[in-house]
Amino acid sequence: MIQYWKYQEKQEAKVTRNKDGALIMKITGEKEDFPGFPRGYLLFGKLSKLKHEIKNQIFNYAWKKLEEGKETEIKQELGGILERIYTLAEDTKYDQVPYERMFKPVKEIYRAWTAAGCNPKLRDILTFVLQEDDSYRFRLQFLAGYLKNGKDPIPQLEKGLNMVERAEVIGDMKERIRLLKRGLMFYVNHRKESFERFFKEVDWKKVRLSEADKYHFRGKYFRVDYELFDY
Repeated sequence: MIQYWKYQEKQEAKVTRNKDGALIMKITGEKEDFPGFPRGYLLFGKLSKLKHEIKNQIFNYAWKKLEEGKETEIKQELGGILERIYTLAEDTKYDQVPYERMFKPVKEIYRAWTAAGCNPKLRDILTFVLQEDDSYRFRLQFLAGYLKNGKDPIPQLEKGLNMVERAEVIGDMKERIRLLKRGLMFYVNHRKESFERFFKEVDWKKVRLSEADKYHFRGKYFRVDYELFDY
């Protein structure tokens, strides 16, 4: 895993591009390049607000209504909830990295979502979050290790989310994954045809964690090698 944090709070980094044209950081003293270029003013500004609203308006809302047995109400109100999210996301469109500069896993999600003919507004929000926030991107990439084309996607997704929860170190993050899983599984079953079309289009091998990803992910309180070692 990364070394500089053992001795100092920060280290010098050079922002450049890899052979695919994606933005990366070369951090002094680290053997692996960092995939992506997190921009602090977005992480703690527009992106933070957007993620907060998605969590509250979509996932917290779904959990509450599912607990109350009001599945029909969620379906009826989902369109209005998404419109509010889309309006908030409008403020971020000029900060989004162009397709050509996206990191490979994010680019593959963008490509597959477009090819499957799914909602482009959701695509732009999802890829914006994944491109800017490596914490979410790494977890999706870990999840992708349990996803394979040619098999029933919904059971795979549920199993993968269970594995993400088990690999989390911090209890608060385990709770977040449980919240995400319950909401996501409901929405996926609600839009099953669109999800299956998207799932079949993705080349999941392109999304999975690379060795460089794992190198940096190990420093984020996550058991990247959960199935290989007894933590």
